[in-house]
Amino acid sequence: MTAQRTLTSANAPSQEADASSPRYVQVANELTTLIGAGSYAIGAHLPTERDLCARFGVSRHTVREALRIIRDAGLISRQRRVGTEVVARNPTASYRQRTNSIDDLLQYADESTIHVLKQTRVTCDDELAAVIRCKVGLQWIRVDSLRVVPGDTRPICLTTAYVSTELPNVEAELKTLNGPISAMLERVYGIRIARIDQTIQAVRLGARQAKLLRTPTGGAALRASRRYYDAKGRLIESSSAIHPSQRFAYETTLVRDPEGASTARRPRA
Repeated sequence: MTAQRTLTSANAPSQEADASSPRYVQVANELTTLIGAGSYAIGAHLPTERDLCARFGVSRHTVREALRIIRDAGLISRQRRVGTEVVARNPTASYRQRTNSIDDLLQYADESTIHVLKQTRVTCDDELAAVIRCKVGLQWIRVDSLRVVPGDTRPICLTTAYVSTELPNVEAELKTLNGPISAMLERVYGIRIARIDQTIQAVRLGARQAKLLRTPTGGAALRASRRYYDAKGRLIESSSAIHPSQRFAYETTLVRDPEGASTARRPRA
């Protein structure tokens, strides 16, 4: 299956909801309409939860769920002791990526643009070796970069990648990088990526990450950690990509093997 890139207002509440929709969805739709019409200008604050409860005749739980929907749509920003600020009039686009194979994952990278921020040579101490999953003392080229997709100037992720220094002239190749590291490795060195180990974790954005990604500090994000191996099982790249939650979603299709064709392995004693 090929990767499918969709820029869509996937988190936005539907404007076609009727009386059969949950009350919090109806409230979210009404607030979305008011914001879009300019009743609440960008930079202005929405009424307090108490005032919204009174206005719509609903519970505080319903108001909070409605605010969560329009926050995830990128219309508002909520901070304790500050209030709920309007940050956009229209729902933001989110990047939805179908990832069902190695080719899908590599094509996702190929459909976006990389802006390299910094490149340095590092030597693994105990902590970094545990992150990369390699031996202490090995050297790697660290590349920090931002990734964007067509139609949206805001970064969809901040990536820290480590590339093996065993590859000849790799530092020079990385300095001219204008696309995915994985694509460069296959093109320049003839390396076929045979396996990718991936871990996805929910995290909160630190101050530096939030500033680079142009999103509030402490916001929710997805961290995708990946290790790329060649056909001989050699680790050639390790990366960690931080995605603001409202700008990115993973989609994966799982298919059960036909009856009697299971490939599951029994655990060894």
